Amino acid sequence: MKLTRNRLIAGVLGLMALAFGVVGVQAATSPSTSSKNYAQVFVDRLAGILGLPSSKVQTDLKQAELQTIDQMVKDGVITQAQADAMKQKINSGQNFALPNFRSFGRFGDRALMGQVRTAELDAVAKALSMSTADLKSQLRAGKSLSDLETAKGVNDATLRAAARQAAKGVLDPAVKAGTITQTQEDRVLQSIDAGRFFGVPFRRASFQPAGFSL
Repeated sequence: MKLTRNRLIAGVLGLMALAFGVVGVQAATSPSTSSKNYAQVFVDRLAGILGLPSSKVQTDLKQAELQTIDQMVKDGVITQAQADAMKQKINSGQNFALPNFRSFGRFGDRALMGQVRTAELDAVAKALSMSTADLKSQLRAGKSLSDLETAKGVNDATLRAAARQAAKGVLDPAVKAGTITQTQEDRVLQSIDAGRFFGVPFRRASFQPAGFSL
């Protein structure tokens, strides 16, 4: 059965919104010598490709974003509170507000991410019989966790278990309070199980105060 033109357009708009969402908002808000709104440029160009008025493309993109957020709540990927905050941004005119869905383990709460990061650092330092300050210093100096593990005679499993338990201690109450979903916590824990501490792979872990994300 062939798709109708409207359904095809809706599908294209949805995919384009996901693909260019973050890029659009960054381009629209980043400091630049140009005052051009590249999010609007994207809408205008897409409208030209589809042979539709820019206003209709803008409206369809907005609806696709809002419907995608509803689906994420339904699937348990984000909480209703997170969805409401995202919708508020979109409805206030901040188009292309959706995050990168392929990595939505990062749940957007910077304070909570910081707590998880601190808990991980403290737990891993303790497992290595080091102070947290010394661990940070060693990582900043270019040492990897693998290097420190070898020097201290500690195995992978010990560090992963310590980091996982520490993260879980922060995330479990957040799930119970409805701040994040169980799915979001599970993704963070799975990342640790796969050997990612502080948001970077274990074998090349380095301390990145400005770049940490879940």
